[in-house]
Amino acid sequence: MGLRLCMVGFCFGFVGAAPQSRAADLFVVCQDGSSISRIDTRTNAVMVSKPVDAGPAMISASPDGKYLYVTHPDHGKISKIEAEHLSVLSVFQFDGSPFAVMADPNGRFLYVSDWNKDRVAKIDTESGTLRSEVAVGRKPAGLVLDRQGAHLYVANRESQSVSAIDTNDMHVIASLNVGEAPFALALSPDDKILVVANVRSGDATIIDTARLIVLARVGIGAAPYGAAVTPTSDRALISDQHEDSLAVIDLAAGRVGAPIKIGRYPETVLVGADRAYVANWFSGDLSVVDISSERELTRIKLCEGPRGMVFGHRKTAASVR
Repeated sequence: MGLRLCMVGFCFGFVGAAPQSRAADLFVVCQDGSSISRIDTRTNAVMVSKPVDAGPAMISASPDGKYLYVTHPDHGKISKIEAEHLSVLSVFQFDGSPFAVMADPNGRFLYVSDWNKDRVAKIDTESGTLRSEVAVGRKPAGLVLDRQGAHLYVANRESQSVSAIDTNDMHVIASLNVGEAPFALALSPDDKILVVANVRSGDATIIDTARLIVLARVGIGAAPYGAAVTPTSDRALISDQHEDSLAVIDLAAGRVGAPIKIGRYPETVLVGADRAYVANWFSGDLSVVDISSERELTRIKLCEGPRGMVFGHRKTAASVR
């Protein structure tokens, strides 16, 4: 099975990241193009692109912004990349199919969902050594970590559930039933609300993380895929692959507004202070959306099959050469 994860007519990816300022660089991996690009979010310019090992899927950044971690599910690898020049420093061998990846707030560990072994692994960021693991539901995909790094959430696509994990001793605190084929996860900036995009049931599940209960399910459309929550925690943005659009959920009211037309077959969604960014697989570009006016501002041309995205941190002028 090629871990483009195209099954029953759907293709899956991961999203879920805390909002960043617009001064941050944005890093995008292209799975079909086997490359990584750095985008200056002030100018929407692609500053540099470099090849990586085949089939890169998802990406995470170290808390200090120095390193990037990229998964290669079909090849059992995780690449550690120096962020400024996009130089590959090392490649960790992973005994399984590493898909989503999240770096912990201290930069010591990576949490990795293993698509084929139904587990979440905790590995060392220096050596790639497995430290611990926990069994979860079938076909774990999207991951999201709270700000303190204490709780990790994983979407179990074939179990129709989301598992909440205590990262201290890597045990499952709770498993919640959600919609069909849950995949993308996003936490609100205050960590109080978890949003789950359910691809096959065409809706999003809203979860109260303090009580670990489902608050609501909101209809989205044909194929909800990527998810993000705005910096004010009042709206969720959900990409709809089959409608080439971005849905906006009013989280307080549980209502969905008019869809925002974007590129073809949108996948991952990230939010900054006042912009949202959506990777469009089929059109090979990145939609830049104004959060306030809820409209697409421009598209940035990228390579084939843009997928995973993460914000980095700009430190010096040299980092945007």
